[in-house]
Amino acid sequence: MRPYLMIAAAMLLGACSQETAAPAEPVLPAVVDTPAPSETVSPATETLPASPAAPVEIALAPAPQAPASPAPSQPVQQPAAAQRDARMVGIWVNEDIINSGGANFASYTTVMTMELHPDGRVIQYTESIGGGGDWSYDGGRTIDFDGQWRADGQTLFVYAAPLPDFTPAATYSFSGEYLVTQSDMGRLIWQRRG
Repeated sequence: MRPYLMIAAAMLLGACSQETAAPAEPVLPAVVDTPAPSETVSPATETLPASPAAPVEIALAPAPQAPASPAPSQPVQQPAAAQRDARMVGIWVNEDIINSGGANFASYTTVMTMELHPDGRVIQYTESIGGGGDWSYDGGRTIDFDGQWRADGQTLFVYAAPLPDFTPAATYSFSGEYLVTQSDMGRLIWQRRG
């Protein structure tokens, strides 16, 4: 192989092995005369330039990045009103009543209320009351959830800290004037109260 071809090959190999973080200052290649037929050149004594005359660009695929989650102190961007099923807006109530039979009659009622506001706010709370012949109970109001909602016609999504984003809460459908939801709480039937 001719010496100038060996130099070009070595320059190309040197370009591929250089680090891309800190490019070296450009160095002009040494001018090598073609030896006369009577001259012999030893590859062991040749001096190669420190860097190639023209930089070689190597395209690297970007490292995959994990999706960013909003910081807990930053509110999630509100979905557009079109992402809220208008049929869902209102105050919905689910009542569970347990009555005992016999001479010592008692009743225990749990009322869950879900308020879905048109601006995207959702509040769900539970109230429990009960009583019998010689006792009564009033559990007061307990807030179950206070955050944001959206719905796409099949699934109700909710968001509140510490959730990272809107999360499916239940599937839903309508049966006449009733809202029917299916979630980890089972099948619930809600009646509109407002």
